[in-house]
Amino acid sequence: MAHQLVILKVMKILLISIDPILIDIVKTCAENTKMELLFFNDSTDPLDILSGVYSMHPAALIIDDDYLNPNTSAILKSIKKVNQKVAIIFVTSNDSIELGREISNLGIQFYTLKPIAENELKDLFESIPKLVNKHLGQTQ
Repeated sequence: MAHQLVILKVMKILLISIDPILIDIVKTCAENTKMELLFFNDSTDPLDILSGVYSMHPAALIIDDDYLNPNTSAILKSIKKVNQKVAIIFVTSNDSIELGREISNLGIQFYTLKPIAENELKDLFESIPKLVNKHLGQTQ
């Protein structure tokens, strides 16, 4: 009888934020999933952020524009150059149409305004595997 080694790959979600409310909601929503939640809030330096994203290999990013502003667009462009397959969830308190236009051209899969409701984020967490698979060109 041959034994097979099965390696289950846990989907990693990286939250880039220092917003305590957003962090708490994301933690609560992630508890009921099989996703590994990672945090990056040590630096707003674009090179540090890119290094963190590159080293953590997340399947999806939750990016808080309020934390990265005014470098958000440049960071998103660089992230997409390094990892085109990462799904990006964009959270902001800025409701300007200009930001929406600028960000929508950068490959964002989900865009939401703060304050974000816990039930909205729960629904999003349930859909992240489908979102990631769709973004990777796979079907379930």
